[in-house]
Amino acid sequence: MTGDNERPAYERGTGFLLARLGSLTARSWTAFLTEHRLTQAQYTVLVALQQHGPVGQRRLAELVAMDARNIVPVLDSLAAGCLIERRPDDTDRRRRTITLTGGGNALLAAVADAAAVEQDQFLHALNATERARLNHLLRRLYDSHIPEAPQPG
Repeated sequence: MTGDNERPAYERGTGFLLARLGSLTARSWTAFLTEHRLTQAQYTVLVALQQHGPVGQRRLAELVAMDARNIVPVLDSLAAGCLIERRPDDTDRRRRTITLTGGGNALLAAVADAAAVEQDQFLHALNATERARLNHLLRRLYDSHIPEAPQPG
């Protein structure tokens, strides 16, 4: 491991470290999702459906912070892969309810298992206590800068 004093001063700053590690993890995550034939938007939609269950298309767009018009191609690609189903809403036939399929659930389980392995490899320099502490600190920072999404009322 390289000693702290061997690194240039700019490589020791918190902002630089967060930005650089963010860039590394973003590239790694994108490559990881590509291996599973998913985009970030597709993955986000699948996870939201798994977490919230069947929801209307407009509500799903809100949950994933995507414009309702922009979510249509994402849903089209997921439906083509048999990962979701679109069904007419029981109360309003003009609306669609989006449901995760068995194939979608299976893919998410496989991705979660593989992601845990990838995360372990990325965080190999930290023990379990250090990983938990890092996650706690990052969530605190995140929560201080990103407002919580309003809950449906």
